[in-house]
Parts: sequence; C-alpha cells; structure tokens
Amino acid sequence: MKTYSIAYAFLMLLTIVGCSKSDDPTLPEKEEGETTYTADYILLQKSNGQLSAKMLKANESGLNPSNTENSFESIPFPEITFQKASIFAFYTQLTDCDGQVTIHDFDKDVSTSIDVFGDLLECHLTVNSITLDDNTLYISYMVEKTSKTNKYYVRAIDLTVDENNKTDITLDKKPSQMVVSNGRLFVLTLDWDITNEYELSVIDTKTQNVIHKIELGYHVKQIFEDNLKNIIISYPELHTVLNSSTMAVEYVNYEEGAIPRFSESRMNCFDTLGRLFYIRADDPESLGIPAIYDFTSNLALLYYYENFLTASQLTFEFKIGHTSMISYDDVNNVMLVGYQKSNDDNKGGLLRIQLEPEPKFLDNLDLNGVPYQILYKNQ
Repeated sequence: MKTYSIAYAFLMLLTIVGCSKSDDPTLPEKEEGETTYTADYILLQKSNGQLSAKMLKANESGLNPSNTENSFESIPFPEITFQKASIFAFYTQLTDCDGQVTIHDFDKDVSTSIDVFGDLLECHLTVNSITLDDNTLYISYMVEKTSKTNKYYVRAIDLTVDENNKTDITLDKKPSQMVVSNGRLFVLTLDWDITNEYELSVIDTKTQNVIHKIELGYHVKQIFEDNLKNIIISYPELHTVLNSSTMAVEYVNYEEGAIPRFSESRMNCFDTLGRLFYIRADDPESLGIPAIYDFTSNLALLYYYENFLTASQLTFEFKIGHTSMISYDDVNNVMLVGYQKSNDDNKGGLLRIQLEPEPKFLDNLDLNGVPYQILYKNQ
C-alpha cells in the first residue's frame, strides 16, 4: 500500500487565554521507528435510516472487519443519544405519553432498557437530551400544559433501585444539552418564551437542586466537557472556559479570520493532551474538514483531504463525500476519520491517519454504512 505524507495547515488563534484514552495519562513516548497499530474498535454506522454496530480489528496488516460478535441490534436511527467510553445510550419514544432509554455497554456487551415516563399522565412531552453519571440517568424534557404554557424539567433516575427512583428537577427555561462534571449537572437552557437568551443552570447531583445560574446571552451553539473537567461554552465567535469546581470563568476571543469553527461540530472528542478533534465546516456547503484545536497553544490544525490523498483516491477510489465522524486512538496515536461516499448516501468509509512522529495516511476501509461513532474496546 502506498502512503502519502500529509501536508497540513496551521490556523493561528489569538486569544485571551469519545476519544480513546489510556488509564495512564502520562503515556511514555514511543521510540523512533516504533509503531503499534493493534486495536479493537466498535463502529456505529448509519444506513437507510438504521443504526448498527460493526466490530473492527486493527493490526499491522491494516484495518479489517472482526469476527467478534456483539448483541447490539440494528435500530431506527435515534436523534437523542449519549456516548462515553464503551457506553452508548439512546432515547426511544414508545407512545405519546412514554419512552425508554436503552444503555448498551460494549465492553460487557449488555443492553439495559429503562422506562422513563411510565409514572406520568402527561402526553404532551418532548425529550431534549440525555446523559449518564455513574448510576444516575438524566433526561431533560418539557411538558406542554396549554398552547402558550410549557413546563421544563430534568428527570433524575437512580439505576441502582427499581422503585421510587425518579426525581424531577424543575427549571424555569427550556433545557437542551447537559454535561455532568465534578458532582454537578450543567444544563444549557433557553428562554424560549420571552427573550430567546441562553442560561446555564447548575444542579448539585447529591441534593438535586439548582445551586447556580449563569446568563450566557445569545448564539450559544453547544456545551461540552474537556479533559480537565472544564465546561466549554461555545459560540461562533468565541468560547468560554468554565471551571466546574470553582466556577471561575475565562473568555477566549478569536481574531477575525482566525476562527476555529468547532462551535458547529457535533462530533467532538479530546485526547489525553487536551486537544479537541472535530469536524470543521467553513460554510453550509462544506464537506467538513477533519481538524484539531489545541487549547494550550491556541492553534487549529486542519487536515485537508487533498493534502494526504491523491486526486484519484479522493474522487475515484474512495469517493469521499461529507465527513461524518472524527475520533482519536490515544494508544496508537492514530486519528480516525469517517466519511460518506460521494456517490451513495448510505455507504461510507473509514480512514486512519498516523499523527506521530509525523502525519501519514495509513489506510482506508470501505463500509456498507456511514460512520457515526467509534468506540474503543477494553482500552
């Protein structure tokens, strides 16, 4: 197999200030010339409106499908999901009045389904997001009381008991995304009824009470946790770093023409060094550029396909269309990039790119689905 050196572009950012991870954050540096590519991956892929799991194995001969079996059944593609380490969870609406969350642990290959609203008589409810923290499942939702009145909640479900295990936490604004960090649940909310401004509600996970609120203004795109347990609040033109323990805040502004554009990416993961792997879209028609943002050096590294694939590979051999997924295997120092085929919306492929000691294209695996998420087994 031929390999091609990656040419890459740095985007300097002037500022004020998922991923596979080893249990040891201080990984020893690999000796020059030493290469390790052994890994077991679980790929979630989408095709014809269905989500399925495919087991993959990587070794020095390349990346190939594995014969390992798994019990994850093909399901209609879910809109509301949660993924962390080997855990993948999703919400399914069962009736107008009820729904369930299914939690699949790929390390143990076990699925658990939890009824979440069986005790309610409300039928006009909408679930917005889910998240997990050890043995507690959180569901943010709203209930339409009248055509002009809505009620907003986060439901906490204790997974260690079967009865009397649900607690509703009342919010005054519409909840959307949630992140758990340092014993606190951070809920991004929107004043949907009046101002259309965002706010961050902070809930103590022990008392299950709202203990703090932070006004965020307009145009918040997403919140997520970095590898230091900070909460990143992302806007198009800046981001805020919130210490989840002390609640100290740092504001990071971008110069015009030097915007990393990770605020629009729904596919984010961090490596042990704190680098963010994401899909950058420069405009609505963009196919998506694999990118890395380094919060320490304030640099964005962009991996244009044209710089590490030949024109023939890009257009004819791999038929690369939209970038659908990005992740990083810390153990092997390999970036994985999933994409949709340009000639078939229901097929895709997976590229592996070695990042150290120098960036290098490794291989491509064609798939009968479009990569959605990748998980790392027993790492």
